[in-house]
Amino acid sequence: MAVYYQPCYKPSNCEKRECDRGSSIDCKPKNIAFHCNNLTGASGVAIIAVGDTVTPRNLGNLSISGLDCFKRPTVKLDLTAIITVNAALAVDTTITFRIFKRCGNDPETEVQSFDVAPGLALIAGTSLPVAFSICDHNDCLSRCCVYRVTVEATAAVAVASAININQGTISAIVSDLC
Repeated sequence: MAVYYQPCYKPSNCEKRECDRGSSIDCKPKNIAFHCNNLTGASGVAIIAVGDTVTPRNLGNLSISGLDCFKRPTVKLDLTAIITVNAALAVDTTITFRIFKRCGNDPETEVQSFDVAPGLALIAGTSLPVAFSICDHNDCLSRCCVYRVTVEATAAVAVASAININQGTISAIVSDLC
């Protein structure tokens, strides 16, 4: 639903209105797009010993098309998921989520990463909800970008098939940066 403001409307308690200074206000509604996708999840993610080679597991992706309709697109990504513990985890366990972006034929780049470090030992059967958001000022000229989410886990001692990542979604709201 588009929201239209009256000319000279300014959502603040300013004494002098914007229009009184002779400047014009752009009253056109902004172009906004919404995209979402369920994450495929990952079962049996192993905890890798710190210093060993980590192979991230893909959780899913989200394709955002129509970016050429925006002047300076800004993408707000939201990710939610449930981490379920299959085996006891040590205090030093860190679960890392990474967001990657590929626009058109450009190489894939990492946008941001988030660490989940419970800070205490966890027993099998424990569930941890995860939710985070990022803003990506999309500077590519492509019509379409794909955001990909991966997960990896490390600790002092390796644990096979230690966690599952399920019930996740990735969603995006795209708007013009003004």
